[in-house]
Amino acid sequence: MKKHILATLALLTVALCGHANETESNAQSESPEYHIGTMWDLSIGKDWKFLRATIQQSVFTIDTEMERAMSILSLDAPIVKNHLRVNALGFYLYYRTAPGQYSHLLRYHAGLSGATPLFKTAQGGGITFTWAERFESTYVVGNEVPTNKLRTRIRIVGNIPQSKFQPFIGSEFFLILNKANAGRGERLWYDIGVTYVIDKNNKIELLVREEQLMLTTPKQWNTNIGFAYKVTL
Repeated sequence: MKKHILATLALLTVALCGHANETESNAQSESPEYHIGTMWDLSIGKDWKFLRATIQQSVFTIDTEMERAMSILSLDAPIVKNHLRVNALGFYLYYRTAPGQYSHLLRYHAGLSGATPLFKTAQGGGITFTWAERFESTYVVGNEVPTNKLRTRIRIVGNIPQSKFQPFIGSEFFLILNKANAGRGERLWYDIGVTYVIDKNNKIELLVREEQLMLTTPKQWNTNIGFAYKVTL
């Protein structure tokens, strides 16, 4: 019960952070813009005893344009088995900065992630609370000053006995750490989806993401439909 309460409080904290930032500038906002996009991911990972390595290729679209093409290398290692891991990620992005305009970006993440069962059933089902806290730094090629953010992600995953489907719901909050908007929330993601486990080496993930951009004028909401294929060697 205590773990369930803590998970609920974490969800409320993220939601309130987003709401507080929105309220601050609401009086100056115009009617929000709305866009629809897609997210396509392919990842291949390999687990060793003390290390997990994953490479991922992603393409995102927004309306009728490509929003980004992204390559990721992810490394993580256990600190507390099955509960706490340390993470390091490197990114290359070909990123849309304005309609029809793109820039080359380099990004890295460093942080922690973990998982805690909220409860388990005798049949092997239950609910798991997962989280990740990461420092992010993004460099536009040719610009010496990076943009730094703190990203907080929480997710609740359902484990259905004798089922290959794993539903989930979650949220991720982006806090800017430097430059003019330091200390302000930049965006908030609301995710709902399902993972289909084909076998121990292959998974498919379907996702709907509502994205709230907090610092744009006017405010902007995006709906993104995601498909991911995940391979473990």
